Amino acid sequence: MKCARCLLLSLRWMGPSSAVPRVQSLHPSPLQKQGLRSFHHSRVLLKSRPTAPVELVQDKDKYQKAVVQDDLFERVARENKTKATFNRVVDVFTKQDVRRRGHVEFIYAALKKMPDFGVERDITVYNKLLDVFPKEVFVPRNFIQTMFNHYPRQQECGVQLLEQMENYGVMPNVETKVLLLQIFGAKGHPMRKFQRIMYWFPKFKHVNPFPVPHQLPEDPVDLAKFSLKRIADDLDAKITVYQMPCTDVTESGEEVTFPHIVGVQSPTQMEQLAKHNPNRPVFVEGPFRLWLRKTCVYYYILRADPYRRKKRWRSRMIQKDAFSIHCSSTWIWTRTLEMRRTLTWRTWTRALSLPCA
Repeated sequence: MKCARCLLLSLRWMGPSSAVPRVQSLHPSPLQKQGLRSFHHSRVLLKSRPTAPVELVQDKDKYQKAVVQDDLFERVARENKTKATFNRVVDVFTKQDVRRRGHVEFIYAALKKMPDFGVERDITVYNKLLDVFPKEVFVPRNFIQTMFNHYPRQQECGVQLLEQMENYGVMPNVETKVLLLQIFGAKGHPMRKFQRIMYWFPKFKHVNPFPVPHQLPEDPVDLAKFSLKRIADDLDAKITVYQMPCTDVTESGEEVTFPHIVGVQSPTQMEQLAKHNPNRPVFVEGPFRLWLRKTCVYYYILRADPYRRKKRWRSRMIQKDAFSIHCSSTWIWTRTLEMRRTLTWRTWTRALSLPCA
């Protein structure tokens, strides 16, 4: 024991340049067989180490999770993309893990795939996506958690879901409110977003006096009639179909497609066109764009140069000149009469003021 203590003291006082012979034991201990454990480092050492590889690994994991969720939608709904298949994908994810790991990435992928499945305006599907969140986990327990944005990624995901509902004009219902209270609490950011939507949506729902329906007609002729009816500023305007879309085969055997021609005219425009001189040209201007939600319709207009009436304009100018000459002559005549009156009045006053002889 004394020799061991002397050896430890000598090692403590010896410098780094001193060489100590390593003695290998013939019978290894069980700790050496198991291997050395990792030591706990201080926070200063952890901060001094580079963290770039860790961030790269996390980004790769997030990208892989997003790809996995997209593959889940593509794998389940290969043939037809309907509301039933979308709900089936959501059910598969919820039954896959009780803890709902990766639910944020799954909800983001589901929001991106909703227009492909045609469920971007269905409130029941949005409520089903909200039901994917774990309940009573992200609710702040005290005012400090409320101030410091408790679980920011999950709250941001919930706000993004409500923003997509707002963009598509979907009104939340009572079930949406109950789900938000169970998931994020009464003072979370998604609940505040819900309150703002419920305040402003009823105010601006019927503001537009000419609303555009969500489902536009698929027939191009019906769509052209609807768009021209919106363009016309006269309620008595008449819509006429001049040509229906058709295909014709020429003598050489080529197929030629003729587009549809639909026009609208008001009664005043018909009168002006009836009085138009056929020797003067009419110009076709366009195409101009008309947006009906996500559908763009192109239209053209017929225009002619305005007709100038030169003779009437000259006669009116001559009448104006004669009227101005007449006015000036009458002014001169009245002025001379006034001067004569003043002169006669002065002579009479002078005659009255002279003394009698």
